[in-house]
Amino acid sequence: MKKIILLLIVCLTLGVSAQNIILKDGLYYTDNGSLYTGSYTSYLASGNKKSVFDITEGKANGTVKYYYENGTTMETGAFDNNEKNGQWLRWDEAGHKIAEAYYVSGKKNGIWLVWDNSGTKRYEMIYAMGQKTETWTMWDENGKISNKKIIVVYNTLKKQAVFNR
Repeated sequence: MKKIILLLIVCLTLGVSAQNIILKDGLYYTDNGSLYTGSYTSYLASGNKKSVFDITEGKANGTVKYYYENGTTMETGAFDNNEKNGQWLRWDEAGHKIAEAYYVSGKKNGIWLVWDNSGTKRYEMIYAMGQKTETWTMWDENGKISNKKIIVVYNTLKKQAVFNR
């Protein structure tokens, strides 16, 4: 009986202290209008978890994990001051890794890789601070190179030229 009463008190206390977190103009606020700091979990319409991450002064910071409806991990990555940063990984609902990407200060940067559901590498793309660059390679469903694009960035004009091989 004491355990039931204690559980009831804990549930009521948590219910009273729960806050609504509101996303407005890219920042997270409490229901009283102040910038939110703390752990944040969002939910799908079904009630299942959608994402889990930390927020500091209204901005996403640290690791983030997104989920599929069935509860498996969809994507992991990190935010720094509300911008994607570092390695981001994505899986299909069966748990196969289907993408690997990198960001610096919210900009695509480094090698991006994409696999199909059977594990065959399909794309390799390279970015330099948000700009497409170098050689991009595509593979067919059998793992054979199907296309290569050499991307040249003209810094002064901020234009790109793509050459197919």
